[in-house]
Amino acid sequence: MNVVTLERFNILVAASTLKPRQKREIRFVASTATLSQANWLEAEMVAITERSDTKGVLLISNDSDYFLIPYELKRGMASNLTGRAQPIICDLCRTWQSGSRAGSVTFPLSGQKSVSYLCCADLQCSAHVRSKTSAAKTSRSQLREDLTTEDRVARFQERLRRLVKDLATPAL
Repeated sequence: MNVVTLERFNILVAASTLKPRQKREIRFVASTATLSQANWLEAEMVAITERSDTKGVLLISNDSDYFLIPYELKRGMASNLTGRAQPIICDLCRTWQSGSRAGSVTFPLSGQKSVSYLCCADLQCSAHVRSKTSAAKTSRSQLREDLTTEDRVARFQERLRRLVKDLATPAL
């Protein structure tokens, strides 16, 4: 995705159907401060958090369209039997994550319904599919995938397309 400036993000937020409280609470600058221009260019999805750091919006780039999808994140997937954090495979990027790095992301649907996915607790899926994180390197040894980086990126982009199709309308 191209670099999204604060001004551009504010235009996207103003045009979105986010609730007024969500529009006030999201912290674009704090959430994107560590992204370099190279990271922006390789990102299909960027998490913009609220103050609570467990809620926010996913900024997803799909071709030339941008989508804002509100989410709620629950970190650590504890087993009901043992109480220990369980490792998962992220439903978005297919990265194996240890229990401390695992999470569940919930997206609201119309009415009182919602849908949840297992996910990387840091929501850095774009970096994980490109093997730029230590978690991604661990995952490649755990899953023993023989996919190339380009194939993993294509698979991730397809999953995001389906997510956007199911949950969002274009922000602009």
